[in-house]
Amino acid sequence: MFDKLFKKKPRHEQTDIERRFNLIARVGQGSMSKVWKATDLKTGRTVAVKVLEKEKTERFEARFRGLNKPHEGEISTSLHHPNIAEATEFGWTTEDEMFLVMDFVEGVSLSLLVDLQNEEMKRFRLRYMIQIGDALSYLHAQNWIHRDICPRNVMISDEKCVKLIDFGLVVPNLPEFRKPGNRTGTAAYMAPELIKRQFTDHRLDIFSYAVTCYEMYTKRFPWDAALTLDAVLQHMNQPPEEITQFVPGIDSQIAQAIMKGLLANPDERWQSAAEMVAVFREAESRLVKLAREAAAKNRALEPPKPAAPQLPPASQPQPAEAESATADKTDSQQREDRKPTKRPAGKVRKRRRPDDDIDLTAMFSED
Repeated sequence: MFDKLFKKKPRHEQTDIERRFNLIARVGQGSMSKVWKATDLKTGRTVAVKVLEKEKTERFEARFRGLNKPHEGEISTSLHHPNIAEATEFGWTTEDEMFLVMDFVEGVSLSLLVDLQNEEMKRFRLRYMIQIGDALSYLHAQNWIHRDICPRNVMISDEKCVKLIDFGLVVPNLPEFRKPGNRTGTAAYMAPELIKRQFTDHRLDIFSYAVTCYEMYTKRFPWDAALTLDAVLQHMNQPPEEITQFVPGIDSQIAQAIMKGLLANPDERWQSAAEMVAVFREAESRLVKLAREAAAKNRALEPPKPAAPQLPPASQPQPAEAESATADKTDSQQREDRKPTKRPAGKVRKRRRPDDDIDLTAMFSED
């Protein structure tokens, strides 16, 4: 499939997206695109329609002139992973702007959760970190470099599931696309080799991933925030601030994994996203086990609940009344028992089970 994306591209038809879709509301805007929540009038589905700004897209694609680089629509529709927003279609508007049709993700941006640092963030951030890493590992396995991993490009669905949403800066992981000069991305998440215009590869994404994880715990960057590439270049020559300074209680295994991803020399970083995710998974498994053991210990220390008094039903005779009633019925009952019972021809008597008189619902009642 990767090779098919480099074939010569045919001329494209144009679509009037205002006739094809009911554009309900703008829900986002990137540096090179606008996104609408929309209803697909062909299918009735609620979708996200992303429209790329023509001039900015052409300036970006011009960097790869002669390399026959696949465009965002081709790349996005080739990706199929539970932690990547599914793109089902792409085309061109009547203004000759590319548009993409994607699954609409009900949820919030990860950047909002980073700012809030609320209970959801604290409870699920390790899960989110693992899912981002899974999406990145899949992307690298398909031989792509993302080049813009950051919280702004991650959605968290209402089902607490990560969805990577933007592939506008993605390039193939091939020598001609790894040459110095393509310095694109979000400044604060850029790897040192990218800023210094050195050769790059997929490990620049691992650096951006580590910055994202660091921010998810601390609500800040590993260095003082920088708004320009010059400022970024200055602090890239300094080691990052230890994450334990800002989150003293962070698990040491998680802290070490994040800090290793931030190393300036790509040869000293994690060599794959899968390696970094494996450490997070190991930490998650250990922490879950410890939490369950602590919960079980707390339950064992709780005093037992007093048993509820067992009162006889109001309709049941009291012991003295029951004894008198039994004595009155003895003679007549014995006479009735001696009478032979008539059974319909061919009908077999149903044998009683030992538990027929047991209230089985009481056996399964909760304490």
